Amino acid sequence: MNERSSTGEVDVTGWAFIRDEPGGRDAYKRWVALRADASRDEHWLWKARQRTAGGSERALTDCAEVVVSRLAAMLRIPAADCRFAVRDGELGVISRNVSPPGFSLNVATTYLPEVPGYSRRPPAPKPGEGLGRMRLDEGYTLDAVEQVLADVAPPPGTAGQNAFASFAGYLVLDALVANTDRHPGNWAILERDRDGRRFLAPTYDHGSALGAGLTDEKRRSRSVAAFARRGIANSFAPPGQALVDLACEAVRRSGATVWLDRVAALDNDAVREKLVAPSGRLSDVASKFMFEVIMENRRRLCHVNSVEG
Repeated sequence: MNERSSTGEVDVTGWAFIRDEPGGRDAYKRWVALRADASRDEHWLWKARQRTAGGSERALTDCAEVVVSRLAAMLRIPAADCRFAVRDGELGVISRNVSPPGFSLNVATTYLPEVPGYSRRPPAPKPGEGLGRMRLDEGYTLDAVEQVLADVAPPPGTAGQNAFASFAGYLVLDALVANTDRHPGNWAILERDRDGRRFLAPTYDHGSALGAGLTDEKRRSRSVAAFARRGIANSFAPPGQALVDLACEAVRRSGATVWLDRVAALDNDAVREKLVAPSGRLSDVASKFMFEVIMENRRRLCHVNSVEG
């Protein structure tokens, strides 16, 4: 991989174009690989930075993706490997394909309709746009997720827990980084080609976490505690559930207290190291805000866990 040693960025300008993101609503996404004949697990999804603040600034989606990927590794939560990248001079991120050779990947909306009480309700498309993400699905509950994952194995290479316990870890990660985007099109199940066995896929797509869409002006003026309290699991029913509460409920149901134990053990300096980015990517204001969001949500997760325990 052609990584610039001085910046920590991977230059993918000369990489082979593999395909557009199937069903993706964003033109800034495309699959690339170092070689055109690379195996599927060597395919990376390129995502350019998105516009924010009415199009006047770029959101820090790349920083959110990389930081969450690093935090997941610290917590030993299976997650897509993400790297800072540049393509034709444009800043972005690459996220490694979570589908190994010999597997097919299907998002949760493939399986959730099998659960009684679940129905898909795509939002009405805006003029000139596709349907977008599935945010209004009826019956998208922890019960429904647990039913879908009942006969599913944990992510490949994971041992000692079932798929729902692994999913509880994903929700703990969401709560830690204020990722409100765990809609049913944003997690997936792997099916092994040779026997059809199903596995939960590693978690991926965390570009909306850590207030990535805020401007530095808003980060300066916004209370971190208030921002953390507004972390709501938008897609889940019943509506209005706090990310922290949903995560702790999933941990309680699954018995996977290991995730909260690992969050409690996070070292402040180690977390700060995960916020290191190439020059010009992440301002001091944004880095400080993201760090404080993580620390505040760690406190909240530990508090809820201690009260419920």
